Amino acid sequence: MKKIVTFISLVVVLFSCKENNHKFTISGTIKNMGNGEIYFIPSGDVPKVDTVKVANDQFTYEGNATEPTVYMANFGADQKPAFFVVEPGKITLNYQLNNLESIDIKGGKEQEVYAQFLALGKPIMAQMDSLGQIAQTNENNLQLISSLQENFFALDADLKKKQLEFITNNKSSIATAFIGINYLNEKMDKTLADVEQLNALLDEKVKASYYGKKLAELQQQLSSTTEGSLAPDFTLNDMNDQPVSLSSFKGKVTLIDFWASWCGPCRAENPNVVAAYKQFHAKGFEILGVSLDDQKDKWIQAISKDNLTWTHVSDLKGWQSDVATKYGIQSIPSNFLIDASGKIIAKNLRGEDLENKLSEIFK
Repeated sequence: MKKIVTFISLVVVLFSCKENNHKFTISGTIKNMGNGEIYFIPSGDVPKVDTVKVANDQFTYEGNATEPTVYMANFGADQKPAFFVVEPGKITLNYQLNNLESIDIKGGKEQEVYAQFLALGKPIMAQMDSLGQIAQTNENNLQLISSLQENFFALDADLKKKQLEFITNNKSSIATAFIGINYLNEKMDKTLADVEQLNALLDEKVKASYYGKKLAELQQQLSSTTEGSLAPDFTLNDMNDQPVSLSSFKGKVTLIDFWASWCGPCRAENPNVVAAYKQFHAKGFEILGVSLDDQKDKWIQAISKDNLTWTHVSDLKGWQSDVATKYGIQSIPSNFLIDASGKIIAKNLRGEDLENKLSEIFK
């Protein structure tokens, strides 16, 4: 009996140690808040928001992390959020309301890597923000706007170069996989080769992490939607709740147009898409609009207001749309031009590029 009790005690101790290895504690100060609430939102497939009480500007929050996980700290509706890496151990987070520059987060080695990455891009992003502010106050000065855009794109190219170098030099960090996902999401002209290159850089341990698996998923998505591939078929309901399949457009040159009523850049691009449809529809050009809306009334109102007279479908799941996931959509507007056989022949054609491509096809 004594041996059995000893064995059970040993199991309990070992189990407790295992649990403690995953435990983390976040504590800190939110200056000028007094008593209130902040929110921690871990990245993941299932949305989750943890409410944290703040008393006399102080807070403490505990949890378990089986692997390093990026969290968003939300300090209130009128405050900018902050991002940081949670891993087992002690983490401190200090912030002064209305001053994002005051954010100070200390944690483990993964947080240190992430903080270095943020510091790397900060000066360049500040310059890019400054150019954007100048553009907003001089929107009618086309010559200046053109010059600002040229400088903006040059800065963005420099930033992307530095980010890729950072990823290369930190390939054994799980935080790097998360950084890589953001790097690719912000790279509007990303290709399958870009994702393959980044995946090849990472250590096997990182590839096995949650973010490493997400990169692998992105690679699979892009491999099935790269130019020359057959566009994956799908079926969604139209505005009248009738199912429409992409395959029903076979035999027509078709633009699969991902957009949403709430997306400003999408609405700004719609007049160009309308013009292309009017010019080439009679020659055999079709459009299948796929909305990432989650409110049907706003979706239908936008279709009417923007005079989008082609076929529209949506599952009304917003960013959780299964079709958007299948096509690897990370930002909108995004589109895929497919030929009569259903093969993808171009991606993300905007403005004159769409018209020029259709002019080549319908000579």
